[in-house]
Amino acid sequence: MKLARSVLPWILLPALLASGCTLVPERAALDRAWFLLEVPEATVSHGEPVRVELGSVRIAPELAGKGLVYRPSPYRYESDFYNEWFLNPREHVEQVLRERWTRAFAPVNLVADAAAEPGALRLDVLVTALHGDLQMDGPGVARAGLRVFVQGSGWTQLWNLEHTEPMSNRAPVALVSALSSSMAALLEDLERHLRETKEREHGRDS
Repeated sequence: MKLARSVLPWILLPALLASGCTLVPERAALDRAWFLLEVPEATVSHGEPVRVELGSVRIAPELAGKGLVYRPSPYRYESDFYNEWFLNPREHVEQVLRERWTRAFAPVNLVADAAAEPGALRLDVLVTALHGDLQMDGPGVARAGLRVFVQGSGWTQLWNLEHTEPMSNRAPVALVSALSSSMAALLEDLERHLRETKEREHGRDS
């Protein structure tokens, strides 16, 4: 009888496991969340808008996944599996640019072909930063950056633009909010560069 009692638990344990029961409490499943940049409309143009053909929009490989990205050290980027962009980030940035520059009274207007539009510029854009930078004390900063290749009539330029915004904390919502502010300031800077370039070109022609 003693032998039967000592063997019984070893018989019951496999049976419980096979039936789907577990002796370890289950952890609550983590919720996944999806985000979009919230960039306000461009400042209303008080003069003739700059005409621009938006060529290619690309993104740096370390930022190309859908997860929100944090940079804890100079050579390491980490993607957040549970908090993602609603759209592929390359497509998302291109959509932001196209929607912003097709609104009425925007400082930049899109054209189909810069070569067929006198005075128009062609832009090719690389997204170089769209992440939370944690390489400092405190919550860190959100970085948005663009490398813009600009082509005019007989000339080319390369602009490296970046803007940072402090994060209130390291939560995904705080990162996206700060990235939205960074991207808004960055696009205002890009539009200012385009306006100044147009004015210089107009001065040369007159």
